[in-house]
Amino acid sequence: TQPKDIHLENLERGGPMASIGLATSEALVRELHSRHYDWEVLERAGLSFSKLRHIELLTYLRRDAPRFREILNSSSLGLSAFDTTLLLRTLSRRPDLASALRETGLGAGSDFQCTFDESPRDGGCQIKCDGRSCERAQAKCRSLGHCVSVDVNRDKTWATLKSLQVFMPLPPPACEGYAFEANGSAAVPIDAPLSLSFDDLPVGPGGLGLPQEEWCYRDTPVQPPPDNGRGTLQTCFDLERCQPRAGETEASALRLYIDTPKPATHDMERWPTCMRQTLRAGVTDEAEGACLVIPTVNINCEWDVCDPATHSRLRAMPSWRGTGHNHIIWDYIDHHTIKYRTDEALFLKTSMRLSDYRPGFDLPAPLLPNGEAARVSPAELAAARGRRSLLASFKGVCQSSSRRPQLAKLHNGRDLIMVCTNGGGRGSAQHWDYKTLMLSSVFSVAPAGNGLHSFRLAEAIFFGSIPVIVDDEVTLPFCSVLDWRRFSVRIRQSQVSQLPQLLRAIPPAEVARMQTRLAEVKRKYFLFPFNTAMAILHLRVREAQRAAAKGDGGGGGGGGGGGRGR
Repeated sequence: TQPKDIHLENLERGGPMASIGLATSEALVRELHSRHYDWEVLERAGLSFSKLRHIELLTYLRRDAPRFREILNSSSLGLSAFDTTLLLRTLSRRPDLASALRETGLGAGSDFQCTFDESPRDGGCQIKCDGRSCERAQAKCRSLGHCVSVDVNRDKTWATLKSLQVFMPLPPPACEGYAFEANGSAAVPIDAPLSLSFDDLPVGPGGLGLPQEEWCYRDTPVQPPPDNGRGTLQTCFDLERCQPRAGETEASALRLYIDTPKPATHDMERWPTCMRQTLRAGVTDEAEGACLVIPTVNINCEWDVCDPATHSRLRAMPSWRGTGHNHIIWDYIDHHTIKYRTDEALFLKTSMRLSDYRPGFDLPAPLLPNGEAARVSPAELAAARGRRSLLASFKGVCQSSSRRPQLAKLHNGRDLIMVCTNGGGRGSAQHWDYKTLMLSSVFSVAPAGNGLHSFRLAEAIFFGSIPVIVDDEVTLPFCSVLDWRRFSVRIRQSQVSQLPQLLRAIPPAEVARMQTRLAEVKRKYFLFPFNTAMAILHLRVREAQRAAAKGDGGGGGGGGGGGRGR
């Protein structure tokens, strides 16, 4: 999108500022005063709303403002006739003033959108770092005339480019980053399936597919917990609220209410809107009449730090009724537990330990793909078919506390590419483009990172590369309805050194079957992952209702029957 230039004075009338190119010195001073930030020296400098020339502005700053004098003397700003744009550009590059300028909205260090953005869900123009210097982002900024700085996150994994101008782009599509299209474009909510069938599942007595909770524990040292009622649909859920009403049948979607407060977390602001659109078949406007309720006051965590008042806000919801029954807590932070009390609500969570998972109750979800993986096209996937020359790959930050440094030792530079973007290991990460690497690999290793989850699990699925899970504790997404053995490989953490031999031992015919199933799983269950989660809940609730009606106390999954089912 192209920026629109308007006069700076429009800010006082609420108009957005798109460029500082037309700002006069008078307008600059007016804006500095109206913003009321901590530049108390303005008054002492004698700055007013009179018709100042640029050179007069600089003279005032140099002569009468002690705080600015040292800054100006050490910068390239002199008493020559700088225009306002050049003045702000120079000031914005100084760390002691850049943040203050950014708060004014004058255009120094503002977010903007770009066509090469690699993290569309998070807003701004972001580039993934290849190393701790994020040189690729720095080089891109230097190539853009309006880019003034690069902000790098705490872990040195992502860099956000900042612009001299304030761009006013069109808002991103509601479902950008939360739902996906097979062609790599932004998701269209009405394309979301209204019902799902899980073809791995056996059919239960009621004609519905039976979730297989024991699948979640396969190929791990963790055993299912004893049946002690720790969070089940029988003990922590009101099935009566989910009974079909007039015009509804057991096949009807469960009535879902999505709360109205806007999430405090920036990258989840559009999520409720997307959920209302993609889950439209079951969405209701009445919380009291809903079977399921999704709160939004709890979506406030940044870097695993959550609002300490979250539990109080949840309990203040009329639908909470002191217990949180039938409420779904959406949590995607790195930590394996939720950072606030949730009473007896169920979890829709990404980074979940098997030892914390409550079978038949919680919903383990994927950490959603970002950037290039979400935009890979069918043509690119078709071109990669038959050309995957690498046996396995991994590229990412290698935290010392993770298994990733062990993976880096497997790098041989031929068919095993295992590189750390933060240095270490046997190979250089800068030699390998991430997208090309994923499209060239038969297998992609998805080890735990800052949390148990990893972007690489979903990214591998979207790139058509068979994921290799290297963790004993992570609960795989949708594990009770998807047979992960059909499209992935899971090894114990103690088997990392044996990974090349284990992968080479898989027959080519089996690899081909896994690749075919991988494409099916992506298309059916991962393009609209929240619809998949609600479909699982639908199976569980209807089976629990059937069991309760018979008085057999069943429900919640497990056990056989023949065939494949809905």
